[in-house]
Formats: sequence, C-alpha cells, structure tokens
Amino acid sequence: MLLLFVLVSVISFAGSIHPGPVNVAVAQATLSHSRSAGLWLALGGSLPEIVYSVLAAGGLMLLPMESSWTVLLTYIPIPVLLVSGLAAFRQKPVVLNATPVGGVSVQFWKGIVLGGTNPQLVVFWSAVWLYLNSATLGGHMLIPAGSVGKWVFALGTAAGAFALLAVVVWLVDRQRERVLDYINGPRINRLTGWLFISMALWQTVRVVTN
Repeated sequence: MLLLFVLVSVISFAGSIHPGPVNVAVAQATLSHSRSAGLWLALGGSLPEIVYSVLAAGGLMLLPMESSWTVLLTYIPIPVLLVSGLAAFRQKPVVLNATPVGGVSVQFWKGIVLGGTNPQLVVFWSAVWLYLNSATLGGHMLIPAGSVGKWVFALGTAAGAFALLAVVVWLVDRQRERVLDYINGPRINRLTGWLFISMALWQTVRVVTN
C-alpha cells in the first residue's frame, strides 16, 4: 500500500508540474499575500484530485471484467497518456497578474473551485488506474482487490498535487519572478510531456508482449 501511495504521488507530482490555473493562482496568492495564503490555496486546489480519482477508479471497478473488456481496457491508457504528453508540449505560458486576489480566508475555497473545474482529470486518472491496475510487483498486484486500494490511490493523487504546489509556494516566496519565468519555460513542459509519452510507450510494449 505504501508503494502504491508513493508511486501515485510521484505521478501526480509530475503531472502537476506544467503550469495551469491552480499553479499560477498559488504563485499569485503567495506574491500578493503570503506563504500561508499560497498553502491554503494549494490545499484547496489539490483536494478535487481525490474526487476525480475516486470517480475514475470507482467507475472502472464497476465494469464487468470479462475477457473482451479486459483486452479493451489495456489499450485505453495508451492514447490518453499520449494526448496528455503532447498537450504538455503545446502548453502555453500563463500570465501572472500580481494584483490582490482576496483575503487569506477565501484562498482555500478558491483552490477548490479552480481544481474542481478540471474534469479531464477523470480521464487522466482513469488511464493511470488502468495502467497501475495491471502492474505487478514481486508476483503481487500493485493495486490489491477491494476498496482500500482505491482510497490509497485517491489519497496519493491529492498528496502529489499538494506537494508540487507546496514547492511552488516555497520557491516563489524565495525567488519570486525568476521562478515564474522558469515555470513557464519550455523545459518543464517537455519533461512532463516525455514522462507521459514514456508511460504510453511502456504500456504499448506490455500489451504487445502479453
């Protein structure tokens, strides 16, 4: 279970690297208010990951695991991960507005709203769930049967997203504008893109060789 939590957290951390509305809002709150405001927004922005990942895993667990379904589901992560990788390459810089964005008390709910308006996370986490659900380690399934594995998976998605956003808060608080230039640079998007494309290629190899 610990390995599953860590692995999902790492995937969530990497998937949150490229700039998006929540990342930029966290940086903006940190610049305009304080580190505490940025962390509260980061917490709110990471919680919707739990909802979307539970919906993804829970919905897939309800599907009948007949042979035809099993074969089809092994192919689904490939195009989803490829599209996610290509989208990271095409990610455009996000402009920071350094004007005040509200008091500290509203940052948490602003994070929830921003994080909740990203329904494509259901598709992404569905692909990751399918990818990990067929993986084994030492002869044992990486995701065990039952609902416990689903909740460990969901908590890992939120933990990874929050960890990345907390790093953004810490770096922006220390480096300010220099960090924003780096976040919006092409190297971060390329790194994220190649990560997802590599996962898609590995899943392709697994499907072909099985």
